[in-house]
Amino acid sequence: MSDFEALLKTMASLRDKEVGCPWDIEQTHESLAHHAIEEAYELQAAILSGNSNNIKEELGDLLLQVIFHSQIAKEDKSFTIEDVIKSINAKLIRRHPYVFGDDEYPKTAEEQTALWNKIKKEEKNDGATQATIDAADSLPPLLKSIEIQKNATNKSFDWDAPEQIIDKIQEELDEIKEAFRNGSHQQITEEIGDTFFSLINFCNKLKVNPENVIAQANAKFLKRFAAMEKIIKARDLDMSQMDLNALNKIWDEAKNDLAD
Repeated sequence: MSDFEALLKTMASLRDKEVGCPWDIEQTHESLAHHAIEEAYELQAAILSGNSNNIKEELGDLLLQVIFHSQIAKEDKSFTIEDVIKSINAKLIRRHPYVFGDDEYPKTAEEQTALWNKIKKEEKNDGATQATIDAADSLPPLLKSIEIQKNATNKSFDWDAPEQIIDKIQEELDEIKEAFRNGSHQQITEEIGDTFFSLINFCNKLKVNPENVIAQANAKFLKRFAAMEKIIKARDLDMSQMDLNALNKIWDEAKNDLAD
């Protein structure tokens, strides 16, 4: 028995209605949906850390989600893990005709991406009334925004220079201030969304991955916050009793200590 077959057997045992794990037995496609997103983010964090062992572990956790959903589908008699594998293999071959067929080999990665998207659109057989700027509804909002804006850029609908986007971001920030003064919660949330959208546009223009940017910002904040808490503890202070000005001073101190 291969390791892959052993994994399938383990998953089937966990789902066994008589002797399996109660939690695993209760799970459905819907209840597990968010876990796949969480595991993908944890894999991203592992990749950014550069730790091979962490990457290996998180890849395993992500693979578990594929196996889990496939086992549920097998029980429902809708599809099996073999169907999943056959489907993705066929898709890879179909979308790389220059590797597995007689098509001309693309000269650049950009040309390959354009060909991939062309074949993908043909597979979906999009109707004439559907927007040609598209992104999968299943994507998390941030990833969907990235794809929408990349597609818009491919349609030549984009700013010419990053400086223009900075001006647009400032414009959106001014609109947030105005909405805040007006006290309209709906308008505030709309303007915040527009600002996020413009920031993502700026990242795309600079070829910076917005997901990596926010992941790195999260890690930096947590590192500085931990350093701040360490200083507070060393001085026998109670953080809950300190005002924001005092906390900001220690925050700056922690920031400087980490920079040394």
